[in-house]
Amino acid sequence: MKKLVFLVILAVGVWLGVNYVRTGKVAFFPEVRSAAEQELDDLEQQLDSVQKQIEQAGRAAGLSGMDTTSDVSSLMEKKRRLEERIAELRKKLFR
Repeated sequence: MKKLVFLVILAVGVWLGVNYVRTGKVAFFPEVRSAAEQELDDLEQQLDSVQKQIEQAGRAAGLSGMDTTSDVSSLMEKKRRLEERIAELRKKLFR
């Protein structure tokens, strides 16, 4: 009986692990998402990353007095492109 309980717990753990690797979320039954929805999530994560980099460059400039204008301007351009792409995908998905 103990072996059976152990195997069931192990199987559930493996199932949750596989789902976590595939979706990035712990769920017993993961939701099925379209490629556009997954791309939208990826773009939003990239946008968050760019925003954090901009904030970090601002802090570094404040502490060291270095000119980070070129770094921030390239990040702002990347942020603009990501926001445009996110807006396009949202229009397409939520019609």
